Amino acid sequence: MTKINLNRLEFEWRRIRQIPLPTLVGKATAKLLGLGLGLTLLPVTVLLHLLGYRHVTIFTDRIGHLALEPDCLLKEQALGTIPHRKWIMLAPPSRVANEHLLTYWQPHFHIVHNYFACFLLASMSRWGLMRYDISHYARAIGKAQAAYRIYSEWGGRLPTLNLTPEDEAWGKEMLQSLGVPEGAWFVCAHAREAGFSPIDEELHKHRNSRIGNLAEAMREVIRRGGWIIRMGDSSMHTLSSMDKVIDYAHHTLKSDRLDIVLCAKAKFFLGNTSGIAYVSSVFGVPCALANLIPVATLGFNSSDISIPKLIQSQTDHRYMNFDEILGSDIANYQYASQYDARGLAVIENSSADICLLVTEMLDRLEGRFVETRQDRERQAAIRNLFTKDHYAFCSASGLSTLFLRAHTELLPEPIPAKETVAARLGSALNAPIGP
Repeated sequence: MTKINLNRLEFEWRRIRQIPLPTLVGKATAKLLGLGLGLTLLPVTVLLHLLGYRHVTIFTDRIGHLALEPDCLLKEQALGTIPHRKWIMLAPPSRVANEHLLTYWQPHFHIVHNYFACFLLASMSRWGLMRYDISHYARAIGKAQAAYRIYSEWGGRLPTLNLTPEDEAWGKEMLQSLGVPEGAWFVCAHAREAGFSPIDEELHKHRNSRIGNLAEAMREVIRRGGWIIRMGDSSMHTLSSMDKVIDYAHHTLKSDRLDIVLCAKAKFFLGNTSGIAYVSSVFGVPCALANLIPVATLGFNSSDISIPKLIQSQTDHRYMNFDEILGSDIANYQYASQYDARGLAVIENSSADICLLVTEMLDRLEGRFVETRQDRERQAAIRNLFTKDHYAFCSASGLSTLFLRAHTELLPEPIPAKETVAARLGSALNAPIGP
């Protein structure tokens, strides 16, 4: 049992002890009933399995997984990596992060909403037959997430999803209702806060950040003629009033449908380690990602750029460099308690660093960002530290060049460009895949 799993187990055990006894009995009874149904219906399960039906284990509760996991499956299928099947997605109403996003997957999946039907199909597939486990896409613990390999293989192909003509027209009207003039461009901005998921906040509190640290970057977008639409929910801190900034998280027009349209229509998404940014990813919108944690995390599309949170030793108040982090298990630390146990502080990015990230993204999108040979060598030096066990191994994206210029003290010694990990990535992309 790894330490990372023990952290999760300890948390789950505390949660179980807080559940009322009648509820626990009900859950246990449902588990036993599911096991019995699975055995009773095994002949039917075998038949459906032979006919090509597969229950795909998509985590519909979180919008990032609801976006990324079906997208990876369809990309693999289009690439010929996996065979075509009759895919089934279980989506009981209380466990769907965004109902409108679900409509975009409707043409590709048999989506089951009924509670009893979901329970029945989950019971039938629990023994492995009629089941396709995709947890390795973005839920692998302490190792590379297959989503990075899949996105790298996909390369510059068109995105899987595009807005429907109906959503295009409706979105145009809604943007004007929000106050964005016709023809104006905008950036979606988001900072994860504690109210997002109170039930497991103690595990993931290190992923939070302050929306105020995005203000300087917002002003840069506005200076260049854009608008800012702040994404999120009503549990978040309200934004101070700024010209051309819309606090959509608290707006009366907020809806599941508009969430998706905004993510799909943004010039880019200014995000972090929170799943809403990946809605933009599946629609092919670039992401500028700040405050990424674990450190071995990057964006998925080649157009994405990222900056990680900094890791500080609480004993000598020194920032750890990339060699130290990526050369140890700290690179993949997933839970707040892991950093605490090692005497490490997770430091969110400064306003200046986030502004550099946004400046670089805007320059890249405008085709005027210039990367030097030394910049490429710095990127290569970082990527050379990634191994097959790091989350973002095989990622097609990289860190912000301007961030690396500003933090040379965190970098390893540059390596010649011809010795980059490109060859290693190429071999990895051709390697056999997971389950």
